[in-house]
Amino acid sequence: MWDMAGGQALKVDVAVIGAGVAGAYCAWRLAERPFKVGLFEYGKRVGGRLFTAHLPGAPHVNCELGGMRFVKDQHLIVQSLVGELKLATAPFLMGDPTPGLDGKPIGAANNFMYLRDTHLLVRELNDPAKVPYNLAWSERGLSPDELQRRLIKMLVPDADNLQPEAWFDVKVFGQELYKYGYWNLLYRVLSSEAYQFMKDACGYEANVANASAVLQLPATEYSNETVFLKLRDGYQALPIRMVERFEKAGGGVHRNHRLARIDRSDASGRYELTFCRTHTDSDDRTKESNTRRVVHADQVILAMPRRSIELIDWAPLREPEIARVVKSVLIQKAFKLFLAYPNPWWRALGLVAGRSITNMPVRQIYYFGVEGEEARNDPNANPEFQNNAVLMASYSDLGDVPFWKGLEPVHPDDLFHRRYEDSKPRPKRYAEEDEYTAERLPYQASKQMVRMAQRQVAQVHGQFELPQPYAAIYHEWGEDPYGGGWHEWKAGFKYFDEMRKMRRPVDGEHVFVVGEAYSNNQGWVEGALQTAEHVLQDYFGLVRPCWLPSSADLGP
Repeated sequence: MWDMAGGQALKVDVAVIGAGVAGAYCAWRLAERPFKVGLFEYGKRVGGRLFTAHLPGAPHVNCELGGMRFVKDQHLIVQSLVGELKLATAPFLMGDPTPGLDGKPIGAANNFMYLRDTHLLVRELNDPAKVPYNLAWSERGLSPDELQRRLIKMLVPDADNLQPEAWFDVKVFGQELYKYGYWNLLYRVLSSEAYQFMKDACGYEANVANASAVLQLPATEYSNETVFLKLRDGYQALPIRMVERFEKAGGGVHRNHRLARIDRSDASGRYELTFCRTHTDSDDRTKESNTRRVVHADQVILAMPRRSIELIDWAPLREPEIARVVKSVLIQKAFKLFLAYPNPWWRALGLVAGRSITNMPVRQIYYFGVEGEEARNDPNANPEFQNNAVLMASYSDLGDVPFWKGLEPVHPDDLFHRRYEDSKPRPKRYAEEDEYTAERLPYQASKQMVRMAQRQVAQVHGQFELPQPYAAIYHEWGEDPYGGGWHEWKAGFKYFDEMRKMRRPVDGEHVFVVGEAYSNNQGWVEGALQTAEHVLQDYFGLVRPCWLPSSADLGP
């Protein structure tokens, strides 16, 4: 059979659709066994929602436009995989590592909060005299984390003794907990001011949105002692390294392919996959063409988020029960904006790492790194760059994302064009290279976006004016084919059942789904790898890899 581009149709044993972390993992693991595997990616870039970029003058500071960290000693699959792939890690600091009076790191205690035009520190969130919310008398003196822990004790007194699946049997106010949206539940037990306090001060609107209460209630924020890790070469290095291993094992990577349709051949029983060819421009923007390509496969792994699955023309997806399970998760929007400065001006305010939080649209501001500190182990690092610093000027989600969408560039004249040499003498090695300007960065921010972020960041830090950034990039994860930054289970679903169902949505079909969307570690790489390993063991006969310790939980 010949595809519409004039070439013979490719035949593979397994077609893995999506070269994000779950797809790269499946392709690599299968290719090291007797499978002919094809890995197909919508765009040109490998990594999916792991997307590491770099700004001019700060090549060692990883701007993580997607996932950025994992939890040491909790995300054991990620930790073990990173070790197997020999990827270097480093602490992802959430505050000042300097020891305090108790000998422990100060952490985020002195990072800033700016809520309702009021400045306070993280450690002052339980000070009724400083918190600008009209809390009920029984709520006063409690931080958002303490409010949630009190709610758990009040609503589920034996929570500490419950196994994960036992939470689905818990009843609150005469109804199973999983049938409540978390927002709906909180409005029954908190004042409206306390709810708003939790929403504003935690940084993520999604933490108190209307996802399943059985998921949200036990999920307290990480503490000041939580140890996060990052990859020195950026989180995108994880899928990139797996794809390299996949290709070394003989696998083929097919970029710029969007799966448009799945059909089953009556004659051979194989799947006929129709791909729409795409094109990725220099700004990393991918668009579809009119060219189609047909691939035949015995089995198909959809390593894709919910929205990408919904874009496929596959008859079972139109069946009511399958459609119900596909829609059992919420798609959560996310936005990030990075600014590069000629110096880390926030250090003068005592801010080292981690985040400051506000209820303004920038929401979370992360002090991401200083070039000289990140490059200290690189003998070839340019000393002229050492003071350059990167700020994640906004990490916002859900309701705040449209604010930034309204400021996206629509015309070349809208782009933020400030050159590096406007802020300091240009290094000699770049004297004749145009790419050192911010003008050619993918996902370059607009002038309005930068101006608005500067205004809000200045307010959070109590400054009248900030140094001008010399480069800016952003990413908003709501566009197709992603739909959003991560997923959360909807109220009313016993999602342990749904996540098992989604790994093989149709009995008798050899089409499988992996990724964080339908896992019990949504929003984390760990969840994507849990579902991938389940599918590989349950449906492809692969054994647990020797590098994965028995203590690493694959989930239900």
